[in-house]
Amino acid sequence: MSERASESAPSRELLLATHAFPGEYIVKAFGPGTDEFRAQVHAVAAAVVGIARLQSTERATKSARRICITLVLAVDTVDEVIAVYHQIAGVDGLLMLL
Repeated sequence: MSERASESAPSRELLLATHAFPGEYIVKAFGPGTDEFRAQVHAVAAAVVGIARLQSTERATKSARRICITLVLAVDTVDEVIAVYHQIAGVDGLLMLL
């Protein structure tokens, strides 16, 4: 796991203590309001969990220069959550990952 992802992803122990698996998990990715950023975030999350287990919404700043993409993931295991964090952490332009 990259240093950037390990700083963003909750620990395995915390995830197991606070979430039931399988279940829903929410990830928020903040970055530039570009089509490229949107596409990359969706593509990497879908690569981990599959498009059928991914829902998303967006909120943009008033200027639309920045967006927050909220991903609702139907995950089977804690490893899928960690993998999504790892993949999104590598997206160009990412400002924050929650």
